[in-house]
Amino acid sequence: MGLTVGTTETNKKRTLVPEGNHVARCISIIDLGTADSEWKGEVKKRKRVMFTFEFPDHTAVFREEDGPQALGRSVTYTASLSQKAKLRQDLQAWLGRAFTAEELMKFDLQDFLGVPCLANVQHKESANGTTSDRIVGLSALPKGLQCPESANKPWAYSIDQHPKNWDKVPSWAKEDILASDDMAASKVTDTPKQPTEVTVDEIPF
Repeated sequence: MGLTVGTTETNKKRTLVPEGNHVARCISIIDLGTADSEWKGEVKKRKRVMFTFEFPDHTAVFREEDGPQALGRSVTYTASLSQKAKLRQDLQAWLGRAFTAEELMKFDLQDFLGVPCLANVQHKESANGTTSDRIVGLSALPKGLQCPESANKPWAYSIDQHPKNWDKVPSWAKEDILASDDMAASKVTDTPKQPTEVTVDEIPF
């Protein structure tokens, strides 16, 4: 090798969703399970859920044989509807109204599958100079603004319903799920149980 140096990195750049508000549609919701998380110096259990959105107005070619495809971006929340919870704030903005008292006690997130919205995207540069695009907020689609139908059929994965749609879960998300307390405690069967619901707790993100 001597003094020859190089890099294994490629020059291929990731296509970013531009900053600002964009028409998007929820195409998947994944139950990531419960894991330890540090909050205000304390380690607490945190149940997480991931929403993935398709941006029909922004495309990229991932495989030449498939042609241009809509970009997709995901955002992970604590599965909480507490007053300060980011999930509650975004879902209420998406609904265009506050949750009812009954909804706050038990709400099925799968009601949002396939539902369009406006997703606010911001760019953030990491320490190594890489720029990423992140969904930082959701809101209701303004009246008269249309969202094209999704090219992908919306789906959801819940640990309680494992292995339904397990084959669709990204490999990196599978690692989180398999390491979760829920999966460790679960007796995995092919029999579906009740869908994933969110409850009120005190972690605001």
